[in-house]
Amino acid sequence: MFEFFPGNHAWSSTVNLALMAGGSIGDMHRWLGPLRDAPAADLDAWAAAWASMAHQQELLAAAEVKAGYLATAGGRYLRASVYHACGQRQIPLGPTKSESYAAALQAFGNAVDYGNISVERIHVDSPDGMLPGYLIAPDAAEPRPVVIVYGGLDLTKELLFAVVGGTFARRGITCLVIDTPGTGELIRLRGVPTRPDYEVPTAAIIDHLETRHDVDGRHVAVLGISFGGYYAARAAAFEPRVSGCVTWAGHWDSGALWRRRWSEGADGEPASWFLPWVTGTSSIEAAFMKLDRLTLAEVWPLVKQPLLIVHGENDREIPVADAHRAFAAAGADDKRLRIFTAEEGGAEHMQTDDPRPALDLISDWLALHLPVAACPPVASLRTV
Repeated sequence: MFEFFPGNHAWSSTVNLALMAGGSIGDMHRWLGPLRDAPAADLDAWAAAWASMAHQQELLAAAEVKAGYLATAGGRYLRASVYHACGQRQIPLGPTKSESYAAALQAFGNAVDYGNISVERIHVDSPDGMLPGYLIAPDAAEPRPVVIVYGGLDLTKELLFAVVGGTFARRGITCLVIDTPGTGELIRLRGVPTRPDYEVPTAAIIDHLETRHDVDGRHVAVLGISFGGYYAARAAAFEPRVSGCVTWAGHWDSGALWRRRWSEGADGEPASWFLPWVTGTSSIEAAFMKLDRLTLAEVWPLVKQPLLIVHGENDREIPVADAHRAFAAAGADDKRLRIFTAEEGGAEHMQTDDPRPALDLISDWLALHLPVAACPPVASLRTV
């Protein structure tokens, strides 16, 4: 993996996520470069650098708005949203984290308003309260199948949008990126932690989709990115209305995974506050106990829908062995495991070292497994 911060995997992975979401290596070189020479990781300097990077884009966007270049401004605001969202990932709970996330939401809203970005804001009623999401639809007169995209432990719907964009819509598939328990707005603004039974929010989402006339609620796939792979597999196993399942990182046992990472010191101090926060517990020990419930060992055999697992052979977050175990245990007759290698690129977690081929593979696979063949792919997206 490209390590902008040699020896600091957490910071380097955030840089790669920002690049994956459309950030600029030039921006990061200017603002983050000075931190590489610091004697130790300085979270205050880290937060300040990302905030300054984002604010520069917002100032440039405001100038573009004044000049009448609204699409250009929208692109700047979207980039600012990515920088705000990425900058708060390693920041502990407190005002800085909250302000950065609020700024990310504001910048994304500006991107939609000024850039004419083709999304529809929706809210889904669920047992955990309203789930906010963005619907990205192809330009089509007839209802299209849907893929629900779940993020991992520290992703948000805005970052998910920046990563997937119109990839699925260009293949005739409506895409829903949404904040659910333990992610995005639900954990940051309402304190709703993750839950092991992700078929519950999935059922609520599909209930909502079935009420709409512009989507095909009978054909709904789930895509889980990073830790979201657990959510997708669990949803497919226990929600019969799920038509297909993609896990962008193969999961096996969350408790065992995080206990190992903790014992190896891979996540250090961040995990000591992050895991209790996301799991809604009061200590790291209690967090591990809740994560023990997030295992797929007995769940994978219940996944009967067409299944795609995408993984990197050098994944340092989730070992590739877990992807092989998941694939072997999955009950689907139609299943595929795609391991990206170091030789071809995309060998890291979420293929952050070369994500585009993985995303294209996922979207092509979904297009083959959802009923879009009768509707040719389109190049444009619907303007909302």
